[in-house]
Amino acid sequence: MVFWNEINTRDIDWNQIGKEDGRWKYTLGDGPLRFQLPRGTCTWGVGAYKSLQISNFDPKFIAWWKELENQLCPQEPFNSNMRVSSDGTPSLRLKIDESTYIFDQNSKQITPGIEEGLFKGQDLSCLIDIDSNYFFKGTWGLTVRVFQVKCYGSPAEPETEFKKGACAFL
Repeated sequence: MVFWNEINTRDIDWNQIGKEDGRWKYTLGDGPLRFQLPRGTCTWGVGAYKSLQISNFDPKFIAWWKELENQLCPQEPFNSNMRVSSDGTPSLRLKIDESTYIFDQNSKQITPGIEEGLFKGQDLSCLIDIDSNYFFKGTWGLTVRVFQVKCYGSPAEPETEFKKGACAFL
């Protein structure tokens, strides 16, 4: 799997989608634009709109992320996935759904339901996909979805069901 700092933005392919100008689908090589984020903390867990925020990133990653967003979606106004809390801590907002592969600290796949509070207070590593950009309510943004998540520490839910899959974390 590709780490965030191994991505050369010149290697990202852009293909226009839809009839609107400025709508793009992103790929890297023969597959999706997928890479591993640095390990971070999910303070609040999954929210009501099936998203989570991860913080405690290296400042180099934060600068790299902002540059990536500027290159992939230069349209204005832009809604960044990197949020800054009232105390000045940056966190990255990611979408998560039932198709996300979830692994425990031993790289064993688990299948907890994606519900509010899942991963609260946990350290996570995520593989993410940046599929495309969007235009909603007068603002541009990037679609950033968790493909796989590895949860360190005690699992948020007991292991009950398993699916086929391979943990791609390095």
